[in-house]
Amino acid sequence: MRSSYTNTKRKHVHSSKTSKSRIRLNRLIYLGTISLSIAAIATIASFIRAGDDAVVGVELPYGTLVELTEPEVFMQAYLSVNCNPTLLEHTQTIRVTGHMVNGDLKQAFSLIKKRPDRMLFTIDRGSHQVTFGVSGDTVWRRTRAPQHEDIFALVEGQEARTWLAHRRFFDPIISASQGEGSLTAIKAADWKGADCLKVSTLDADGAIVDILIDPQTMYPIAELELLADGTIKQIVFSDYRDINGMPIPFNMVSSKGHIQLNRAALNTGVLSKLFNVPEALLASE
Repeated sequence: MRSSYTNTKRKHVHSSKTSKSRIRLNRLIYLGTISLSIAAIATIASFIRAGDDAVVGVELPYGTLVELTEPEVFMQAYLSVNCNPTLLEHTQTIRVTGHMVNGDLKQAFSLIKKRPDRMLFTIDRGSHQVTFGVSGDTVWRRTRAPQHEDIFALVEGQEARTWLAHRRFFDPIISASQGEGSLTAIKAADWKGADCLKVSTLDADGAIVDILIDPQTMYPIAELELLADGTIKQIVFSDYRDINGMPIPFNMVSSKGHIQLNRAALNTGVLSKLFNVPEALLASE
């Protein structure tokens, strides 16, 4: 049977209905793209502090809290749990599906990433699907609806920069181990009454992100990103599941809503051409 998603056409839509949908979509997209930074995260474990708030040298699975503030010790422990050498060398794609929830609005999505810098994010709005693609430095959008021609457009400006900032395959810590960005500090900290490690990162695009790590498991607990307006964007991770040796959080919560994953898989054989800029856009250049 012929698919209802067939014809393609480059076209811009300016209807009020489309604009409203796009506004609501954009509010959720930022949350969705964060989940593309996926690699590892988990629950909080407690530590023992002395009465003067000095950290007691409690032995943990990967060393004491003080030892884990040493960059080399920390990185070795973190990578051994979240992306060992085998995963780092052989993991080329990751695919996740789930739902994004914001108030009463619940939308299904799928995300595919391919190393080093390709990404597809599709959100289902019921009446139509919107896909954002990243291929190198180019960002494009496709709107698809049954019995209608596909609508393509290049994404530019701040919206494109947001997508490009999240095309990174691994999280900021793993990326820093590969020379993409850096760790600027590792300190003992507190998260909801429990001790943790606060790892400050500066990524290749200049984003400043603090990642709170559970030193018992070495999974990230939360990310705190400093935005350009001086506010902090927070996302909290839980419900970790082992996906072929890589721990992935299936639940992510921020002030704007939450993401619940249904499935995740590594190296599913995604073809590179799926990420290419559509021919309809190339032909118009």
